[in-house]
Amino acid sequence: MPVRKFSFLLLMFSIIAGLLGALIGEWLLDAFYGVWPNILLIGAYFGVLALLFGLFCLLAELMTPVINGRRWRLEYSSFSWKVLVPSTLVMLFAAGLLFQFFYSINFSSVKPPDDFVVVLDTSGSMNKTDPNHESLKAAAKLIDGMKSTHRAAVISFNDQANLTKPMFSIGDKPERGDAIAQINGLEDDGGTNIGRALDLALKQIDDNRQNGRKPMVILFSDGYSKLDFSKVIEPYQREDIVINTVGMSKIDWGGAQLLKKIASKTGGSFHDVKNADELSKVFEKIYLDNQDRLLIDERFGVFQDSTYLAILRVILLTLLGGLFGLSLGILFDNRYLAKSYAITGLVSGVLAGLVLESGLFSGFYNRLLADLLLTVVTGLGTILIPIREKFSSGVSRHSGDIDFSIRGTKPQKDNIRKGF
Repeated sequence: MPVRKFSFLLLMFSIIAGLLGALIGEWLLDAFYGVWPNILLIGAYFGVLALLFGLFCLLAELMTPVINGRRWRLEYSSFSWKVLVPSTLVMLFAAGLLFQFFYSINFSSVKPPDDFVVVLDTSGSMNKTDPNHESLKAAAKLIDGMKSTHRAAVISFNDQANLTKPMFSIGDKPERGDAIAQINGLEDDGGTNIGRALDLALKQIDDNRQNGRKPMVILFSDGYSKLDFSKVIEPYQREDIVINTVGMSKIDWGGAQLLKKIASKTGGSFHDVKNADELSKVFEKIYLDNQDRLLIDERFGVFQDSTYLAILRVILLTLLGGLFGLSLGILFDNRYLAKSYAITGLVSGVLAGLVLESGLFSGFYNRLLADLLLTVVTGLGTILIPIREKFSSGVSRHSGDIDFSIRGTKPQKDNIRKGF
């Protein structure tokens, strides 16, 4: 008769696995995003999370064999150690890699940008907020790392707006080198006029239109500027041109709020930088986010409101959750547990996908909640889904000793290796 089983230790260890997996996963994202291919990064993320989940569940069951029983611990736990890495790390690494590949394929009508206009604040205040010219270094690094098929233009501004480098092809090495030299030669002076800078950026886009190419603006400023929204921003809205902005609220709260409003009104993202030395990573992130997207991260820019990607993410996370549960069943060498955990794994995947898609929190906290759902809800399988007894405890009611005579002198092996 099917029974429900609950292990408090397994629940606690599932929580620990989710927490550790989220922390290690965050380190992977921070250290290798833009360095490793996205499919490899997401494969590693879910592979490590699954390995920790399987390891901690195995330890919990070895310490207190509530779910699979004492007979499993005595006779079959050695098999669990042998399949730990293949059934968790390897299987979920492969699944994460494959699902990230599907998530990266663009079957929707949303097209990533091909042409980038980088707009840089060179007002006098930058001498204090960015004395080492980190913003210029970041812009030069961004230009140098773009795809050869892309084009870029650079605009600098203070009281006036200046066309530092007209639109050019990134694949043209001399032009790219000249753009970097022009950026590195900029000097800070004067006030701040974001309106004139955006007007010039739009003119540069309109003057260099090519069929099939989508433009985007990246704007950095450290200060506030009066702006006539109806005059400056409406043309961007009308032509569906995204403006992504970078500001420093620590330096100028009013300026940061203005940049946030500009981004939100044009479908872009605002990035708040605490210190100037963070700018290089932020510029690179804006570029990468608008070329591709990660299965476990927020979508920005042109992909932000894609219904197709929202549905696809929930489906893929659901399948990943099911694989988390299946891996636990394989680890415990028990087809009944595999069925129970796979079902709750599917549920955990749906919940994790909805959390990531809804954006209840931001960044790490969203991923942390999703990871905890994958490990904790999946680990509750045997209390939510009743299971059949497979491994008898083999314990005499009277003596408390192990008694194999219940099943005969030769224990039966009704396990995954023979009957999964």
